Amino acid sequence: MIARGHRVSFITKDLIGSRRLLGDLPVALFPAPLWRGKVKGLPPVVCYPDILLRTGFMDTDGMVALVEGWMALFRLLAPDLIVAEHSPGALVAARVARLPCVLVGTGFTVPRPAQPFPSITPWQKVEPDRLRSGTDKAREMINRVLVKSGGEPLERLADLFTPHDSVLTTLPELDHYGPRPAASYCGPIMLRSTKPRPQWPQSGGPRIFVYLHAHLPVFPELMRQLAELECAALVVAPDLASSDVKRFQRAHLRLTPEQVDMGMVAEEADAVFNHASHGMVVELLRLGKPPIMLPSYVEQALLAYRVFQRGLGIMAQPSSGGWDYGRLIRRLIGDQAMAAKAAAFAKRYRAFDQNQVLEALAEKLEHLAGS
Repeated sequence: MIARGHRVSFITKDLIGSRRLLGDLPVALFPAPLWRGKVKGLPPVVCYPDILLRTGFMDTDGMVALVEGWMALFRLLAPDLIVAEHSPGALVAARVARLPCVLVGTGFTVPRPAQPFPSITPWQKVEPDRLRSGTDKAREMINRVLVKSGGEPLERLADLFTPHDSVLTTLPELDHYGPRPAASYCGPIMLRSTKPRPQWPQSGGPRIFVYLHAHLPVFPELMRQLAELECAALVVAPDLASSDVKRFQRAHLRLTPEQVDMGMVAEEADAVFNHASHGMVVELLRLGKPPIMLPSYVEQALLAYRVFQRGLGIMAQPSSGGWDYGRLIRRLIGDQAMAAKAAAFAKRYRAFDQNQVLEALAEKLEHLAGS
């Protein structure tokens, strides 16, 4: 967008991380108005409106203050177009200010508008009345904020999203809500890797790669089981402590907090454990490697469920416990049908070009901004 002559500003919750990502690009950074409270007494999350209620809308006065902050930023920047990725406060402020928006996201943060909103836990039974009550409660609380901010209330919760164009930065098969016939899929946006190649232990057996946070309850049990397997295991844990290395590392089990090139991992590993983050799942499947997914959050669990439904990977909910991870590895390696489906997925997107994705997205944003 900068190369096309546009002024770009970022409103972000992570100024330091954003600057490191953007480097010396001439992009102005501003801190996002964030609600930092906690909500108690709400039912478990089963639909996207439940998430909205946890992002501040139960605190009407607090969200009105945040909307004022967003509108002050909009007056300062005078944008022709707002590009929003899971920014409900910004969407409310844009509705009050009558500014054009485009919603961009991998699927989960660009919800499928419906009345009521659909379940995001399809692996469990959710009564329609529960979805209706969650949808209605979110609309009620957002309308309180809109009215106090001088905006027009929503007739349906979906109206917060449907006036705007949306671009899904994923592939139809990996859409958290399932393929949408009329949706605009531009494909995933992935950073070019500058990470080092994986350094595998010099031992026999299958090569096992693990990307998992060490603070999760599942981590010690997975390490214990890998220690007992004949394999060459490489574990990347960003929050790894020296005590974790001392406790779990073996000649055939190497632990590190340092990132590695995931493209090379997909080519060299026999099995890959991960959280079911969108970027990693895309990278693995584009190279025909089915993942073993241990989701920690509902967004990851929903993606893992879709991948599992299509026979493209294995989903193991850590909360259910009692998994034999060696058995999962053998199942993955020996499942020829799953391997064939992953290979077909990779072949289908063999011609995927990241530069074309970015060019198409830039052209769409220019069109929506009226350039």
